[in-house]
Amino acid sequence: MPAALPHSDQVDTVAQSGPNEALAHWVRTSGASYSRIATEVGRVAARHGRRDIQTDSSRVSRWINKGERPRHPVPVFLAEAMSNLCDGRTLTAADLGLTAGGLPRGGDTWSALGVVAALLETTRSDAVTDDRTLSRAHPLSGVALVNAVQPWLHLNGLEPLPAAGPGGRLGMPDVARIEATTGAFRELDNAHGGGLSRLAVVGQLQHVTQLIRTRTYTEETGRALFVAVAELASVAGWMTHDAGAHAHAQHYLLLGLQAAKQAGPDGAGIGGHLMNCLARQANHLGHAEDALDLVQAAQYGTRKLRPGRLKALLCSLEARSHAVLGHIDDMTRANGAAEQALADDDTETTPGWAAWFDPAEYRVTVGVCEFIAAEYAPDRAGNAITLIERGTADRPAERVRSRAFDQIALARAHVRADQPEAAATATTNALTLMGSITSTRVGDRLRELDDELAAAPSTSATKDSRARIHDALQPL
Repeated sequence: MPAALPHSDQVDTVAQSGPNEALAHWVRTSGASYSRIATEVGRVAARHGRRDIQTDSSRVSRWINKGERPRHPVPVFLAEAMSNLCDGRTLTAADLGLTAGGLPRGGDTWSALGVVAALLETTRSDAVTDDRTLSRAHPLSGVALVNAVQPWLHLNGLEPLPAAGPGGRLGMPDVARIEATTGAFRELDNAHGGGLSRLAVVGQLQHVTQLIRTRTYTEETGRALFVAVAELASVAGWMTHDAGAHAHAQHYLLLGLQAAKQAGPDGAGIGGHLMNCLARQANHLGHAEDALDLVQAAQYGTRKLRPGRLKALLCSLEARSHAVLGHIDDMTRANGAAEQALADDDTETTPGWAAWFDPAEYRVTVGVCEFIAAEYAPDRAGNAITLIERGTADRPAERVRSRAFDQIALARAHVRADQPEAAATATTNALTLMGSITSTRVGDRLRELDDELAAAPSTSATKDSRARIHDALQPL
């Protein structure tokens, strides 16, 4: 029997993070009192030979209401106890919000069964967690992030698909319907931001992953299902990123990358897109070197695909990363490669997840690169304004969040070109668009614009723009 811990240290750590909404949900579902839960935990621990672990109702209360986290192996025993109290429903520590950093463990096996289990664990936990307390963990960066994506590049062969389940048979028409639903969610994200639809996508991801585990299908359909899961994970991850939960978003994107690997050669494209999402997130968080590493890895991993939209968006992102790092010649080269790849694209075969990178997106991205380069060569600000204006003029009306980003970028370029009145007009446009979407990233970009205005010469237009930005960013 393992050595007993002192009673005061048996179950609780000192870390507190606010109420544990996931655990509270399952306690309400069980209908059990705190005292009964404490007794059941003791019984489960004893069955596992740990008679030294005992708890009481006050500790259970602190786990729920103060977010105190019991030490290993108590979360495992608590999960088994809550499973018993919830009519035999199988719960994990992740379901109860009791994993390290608020993110489920697992998902690092790069096997079909492993990624299915990790996705189910993650989505089940997410579905009962308050969005305001999703995760306080920091996203991976540097070597840890690069190492996390390396298996996508180097694993050879395919893992066996999960064993056939008892729930009926799936075919390619079912995959097509899943893809259509994912496309609808993507359109909602583009129009309204990630905040409103995020949990709906998480629920769909859980449902489709469960289908992989419980249904039968051919090898072709099975691999196509993993493509569909990877695409759903990309939307869930992007919406979560847009909602400001960056570590949790990164976790979804990495799980999506693992699912893409299980899809075989047909998963290379969506895998490249997931790498693109990870790189864009790194850029947003100010990690330009990580972004460049990721996008170059994506270019290597998709090198056998025909030139087209995916190559264009990756080259464009490479250019932006080079611009941030001051590599202006490399920026120019990469933008030229993006333009050529976009010209080579066959629009009839462009997948839905790549359709957003159209000529308007390309022009705005080049314009943003020119704006960034203006930090090193101020005369480039005029080029930035011209390109961003050309791009945003061609934006589809439903791409509301992108249009808001366009106006913020345009305002910043006008500030850098010492055109405060024009900057004020673009700021007004951005704030109007912001009113119809839910996106923390738009708020982040407005703060960057405010910093730009604060460093500019003070004028009445500049002061007015800053005041309106501050009003818009006030919490509701």
